[in-house]
Amino acid sequence: MKKKFALLLSIMLCLFCLPSAAFAAEADEMVPVVVKTPDGWDAPCLWAWADDGTNAFAAWPGEELEPLEGGWYYAYVPSFVQNVIVNANNDTDAPVQTEGIVVEAGKEVWLTIGEDAAAEVAYESQARIEIPEYVEKFVVHAYVPLDWKTANLWAWSAPDGTNAFDAWPGLALKEGGDGWFTGKAPVWVNSIIVNGNEGTVQTEDVSVEGKELWITVYEDLSYDLAYEDPNKTAEDITVRAQVPADWAGPCLWAWSAPDGTNAFASWPGEALTQDGDWYTIQAPGWINSVIINGNEGSVQTSDLSVEPGKDIWVVVNGPDDAVVSYEEPAGEPAQADPTETEPVTSEEPAPAAEPEPAGNNNTGLIVGGVAAAVVVVGGGAALAVSKKKKK
Repeated sequence: MKKKFALLLSIMLCLFCLPSAAFAAEADEMVPVVVKTPDGWDAPCLWAWADDGTNAFAAWPGEELEPLEGGWYYAYVPSFVQNVIVNANNDTDAPVQTEGIVVEAGKEVWLTIGEDAAAEVAYESQARIEIPEYVEKFVVHAYVPLDWKTANLWAWSAPDGTNAFDAWPGLALKEGGDGWFTGKAPVWVNSIIVNGNEGTVQTEDVSVEGKELWITVYEDLSYDLAYEDPNKTAEDITVRAQVPADWAGPCLWAWSAPDGTNAFASWPGEALTQDGDWYTIQAPGWINSVIINGNEGSVQTSDLSVEPGKDIWVVVNGPDDAVVSYEEPAGEPAQADPTETEPVTSEEPAPAAEPEPAGNNNTGLIVGGVAAAVVVVGGGAALAVSKKKKK
């Protein structure tokens, strides 16, 4: 009898675990988003997230779309994605974008963007074109000599010699505002060359691991290789905050501007822990912008600029009244002495526009090249998709 019961229990446990295993497998799947944009939308990108606030990509503007035939582009996103924004012209003074577009999770989706930035959504092929299979890639960041007018990446697998790109000098790397050039290579690559000026100057063969890396190339073509961002190696800092009594469960949202790298995966960020008169949390030392929020992200400060690598104290008197200092302020929190602290206001450009309702979701806009918030009304959760003011 005991053996029969044990066998039955084992079967029941296996059946119980099957949905979780299936979900885990599904969570790892990648699905294509195929996009057609209007004329004049250059270098289009895709931003994507789930209703619970989980972002598909680390920083705005998201994944650059790759070209197909007939003016179509594509990118792959995790199967959990339920919302997307198509944006373009981010390297200009006139970026463009759609509103948040609700899509069905786990399905191949085709988006046709009109001249008015409105999107038509379809789940059947809209053109007779083949979408390349998904290939996992890693990011290569390269800092090169100033006299390099262009920078390219050549990559392959040794010793078999399989090349990642069709012809020398390889993939043209894209210059960012921080002086680094970036591009992607398949994870099966184990060797790279960074070259410049149409391949006339280059590093030696560089052995690499198939994961995000930073390579600094010097004038004599020597290099330094790292697998952590050299600009983000500062020790953690402590953030302390005092908030209004009706702000329950205060959290910290933090990022690096202007590149938009978020410290936490999803809005409203990480919960602070009460320690005496202050709520506290450890945060990466490289952050330079923070938001304190409460009530599951439904109330919040504006964007607060802070100095990287320094512990901070934030006294929040209300959504539009927060004071940052680098020493513990004296006196009552609500009566913070302005001579001892530094008031901080939102950065330019102006705050994002108010979101418009779309079914059970209110999806915000990306205004001036930065992301607004998405508030999921049905679940009461708020998503900070990038680094501007969340509503």
